[in-house]
Amino acid sequence: MQESQRGHIPNRNSILNILAKSIAATSSRRSRRNLIASGAAAAVMLSACGSGSAAASVTSSRSTTAQSHVTFSLWESHNGGPVGSAVSALVNMFNASHPDITVKVVVTKASSKLPAAIAAGNPPTLAEISHYDGTLVKGNALLSWNPYINGSTELSQSNVLPSVWTNGEVQGQHYRILASAKISEVFYNESMFQAAGITTAPTTWAELAADAAKLKSPSVIPLGWKDSSAHILPAILSNGGSMLAGSNSVGTSVAFNDAATSSTFSYFKSLYSSGDMVFDHGTTLRQDLASGHMAMIDGTSAGEQKVIDSVGGKFKVGAFVEPAGSTGHAANLLQGLGFVLPKGHSKAQDQAAYTFVSWWLEPTQQVYWDEHTGFAPETRTAANALPASFLSSHPGLAASVQAMESPYTYGRPVSDRYAQVQAILDSAFQQAVTGSVPISSAISQLQSQGNAYMSGASAL
Repeated sequence: MQESQRGHIPNRNSILNILAKSIAATSSRRSRRNLIASGAAAAVMLSACGSGSAAASVTSSRSTTAQSHVTFSLWESHNGGPVGSAVSALVNMFNASHPDITVKVVVTKASSKLPAAIAAGNPPTLAEISHYDGTLVKGNALLSWNPYINGSTELSQSNVLPSVWTNGEVQGQHYRILASAKISEVFYNESMFQAAGITTAPTTWAELAADAAKLKSPSVIPLGWKDSSAHILPAILSNGGSMLAGSNSVGTSVAFNDAATSSTFSYFKSLYSSGDMVFDHGTTLRQDLASGHMAMIDGTSAGEQKVIDSVGGKFKVGAFVEPAGSTGHAANLLQGLGFVLPKGHSKAQDQAAYTFVSWWLEPTQQVYWDEHTGFAPETRTAANALPASFLSSHPGLAASVQAMESPYTYGRPVSDRYAQVQAILDSAFQQAVTGSVPISSAISQLQSQGNAYMSGASAL
């Protein structure tokens, strides 16, 4: 694998230099309480002045619905916890600042329940669903967001981060606007790094393996990894692989029978065989990191606060995005729910839904969302508005901001069939890495079954 120049372990100064492009000094001192107040105040001001972000052909709902109140439902799946609380707080802010619109949140598994609701003729106006919306798009069940975002300043290709812009895009039409963005990355115990003489975070897979060997001891496992496709595909992509033959988003066949997949499986098998890596679930990995039994764990920025809470201040937590592979660059997979607009509602409701989505992606709301959930910003204006002081204490969010700017960060394929492909990728990876099946056999079966699923076969 090629090795790129190693990057310094994130600290306050490096993060300020890299990410705080034009953040005002006052922003860096805002408390969360002040942020909530400023978010509500900004929303009230926007309600009074209008966002000016919609195309001329799609006027703001604050003018078109001035004579009548519009109510619509939003289906989303975050029930409680920091994310659920943040959703509730933001919806309350929106409703308070938009007296002509009321958003009613329905907490439900929208991704799985929306198709049935559409078939029954009773879908919500707005829903947050997973990446796999291909069946709904193919069935002509969703409205394109294009008439609303064309001409928008906030939701423009120059402002929306690259992987967000292409997420849910089919033949130039945007059917899904990302609501929450998370990136794969690695958290680590800074004290252990220092004790092992590691002064820079690894930027290549080779460096990660070398650092793991330095961190190993009878009481410390160097690395814990999630054996799921979202944390396997970035390595394959960084080694020159692809999620689908000929494209990372569109296609009818998979592309795993290649050197990229083989070298990735071999790399992780070597780590596993030497005892430098184990597989486990997120909760266990966080517990092992916090107890000092593990030096590095795989995760996402959206889980950073859980990591920090688990550690409880016993040591500083560092973070870095998954390293570069043989291509010389790192790659990543963008995850998260996205807003879709099912057909069957009034134009006023559809317009009101867009007003909410546009408001959601404005910098003030994005900062509140990112600080309270760990999800990455989705626009450049939002990334620039993140307080430098918060980024310096949350290196996972800082790392994900860098990854979101990269042209090598990809969304999952839209096709629902790829969900089944990812399931067998998980299985093939674990079997190959643990040695229960030869790597060549695991990849051959993965390629064959993956193509079968993409051509219409079902796992059921």
